Amino acid sequence: MSDEAREMTDAATPAVQVTDKRRLFTEGDVASDAVPTETQTESQTEVQAEMPPEAPPEMPDLHQLRLQLEEREAQIARLRAQVVEFEAKVQEELRETRRRLERTVEQRVLSARQTLLEDWLAVFDNLDLMLTGADKATREDLLTGLAAMQRLLIQALQRHEVERIEAVGCPFDPELHEAVETAPVAPEQDGQVVAQSRAGYRLGGRLIRPALVTVGRASSASAVLSETEIPA
Repeated sequence: MSDEAREMTDAATPAVQVTDKRRLFTEGDVASDAVPTETQTESQTEVQAEMPPEAPPEMPDLHQLRLQLEEREAQIARLRAQVVEFEAKVQEELRETRRRLERTVEQRVLSARQTLLEDWLAVFDNLDLMLTGADKATREDLLTGLAAMQRLLIQALQRHEVERIEAVGCPFDPELHEAVETAPVAPEQDGQVVAQSRAGYRLGGRLIRPALVTVGRASSASAVLSETEIPA
């Protein structure tokens, strides 16, 4: 073939450009990844539309509800039984405590009575001795024995916190003394107890009975009182 013919053939054949395959592969991947966002959103919407809707939560069975109700009622019944048992136990403990306290009080009262009787028995023993030798005793012996018995009685009362109220020579006190009469006395003894017809006693600071006394009144005080009562 001549050079002219070869040139004509080359001119008629289109030129083919050779491109790097690696570059083509990369550009294709990029093109495939670069999908518009709207297209992806539409695809997701279609997929969600094709998925079946979620089923609503299953309602508990009526039989299960009855079983749960029966279980709750059984628990309440057990609690009520425990409360009743606890109340009965507390009541029994209270009754036992009350009985124990009553027994303790009774024992203390009996013990106090026994101690008091023991003190009184000592006085009665001395009284028996006095009566046994009374036919041979003189008047002075009898008086001495009576004074001894009185001391024993006072000591016994003091051991039991009983105090004898001595009123003679003390100022009249309406909380301790009960005036039964008055007697004329000197001015310095006015308002004082001059005699006592019955002794008074206190128990632990509390008045058992007042003393019956005679209160002295000065004649000058009576005269002044009478003058003030005379109208002008």
